[in-house]
Amino acid sequence: MAVEYCHQLLQYYKFRFRVVKPRRTRLGDFRVLPLNQTQITVNANLNPYSFLITYVHEVAHAAVHQQSIIQRRRRLKPHGKAWQTAFQQLMQPLLIEAIFPAIILRPLKHYMANPGATTYSHPELMLALRQFDAGANEAVPTNRVLLSDVLEGDVFQLAQKTYVRGTLRRTRVVCKEVKSGKSYAILAHAWVNINVD
Repeated sequence: MAVEYCHQLLQYYKFRFRVVKPRRTRLGDFRVLPLNQTQITVNANLNPYSFLITYVHEVAHAAVHQQSIIQRRRRLKPHGKAWQTAFQQLMQPLLIEAIFPAIILRPLKHYMANPGATTYSHPELMLALRQFDAGANEAVPTNRVLLSDVLEGDVFQLAQKTYVRGTLRRTRVVCKEVKSGKSYAILAHAWVNINVD
């Protein structure tokens, strides 16, 4: 059912679709190409549920783009009210247990009440989705923890850089990169390495 629905969206919105190599900074994206053609990409390493949510998230951008052309409106905020409404409408037929397991469906419905720019902004949904990632049943190395479990002031490593954990601000933790001294807001449920020399 989900595959057929995704195919219908592809036919209706007429975008080019590509599954691409994993990117660290995004799960998927929507672009307007020359001659007003559009393209959606989704990372190849996502589990089926993350893939589906990301795909529909990007289709919502295509829907808003198409609507703005028809109504001759200026470019709208990428994750503003028009996108949120489109995303909610496009996801509605999928919010059933025949598509998503209950462990994902409950936080997904909560997230869809007011969707953010990324599922990473909803910790409960992110943790539910991670249970279906490749290697999710493998033992996590003892030095790998969620940033939220690192004590304030402790040192950790992320993406080959060393940071000092700062204070939590909603879903992100303000951390200082040791080498540059710059502060970064890092998602609280990001995997990090501890016991850094």
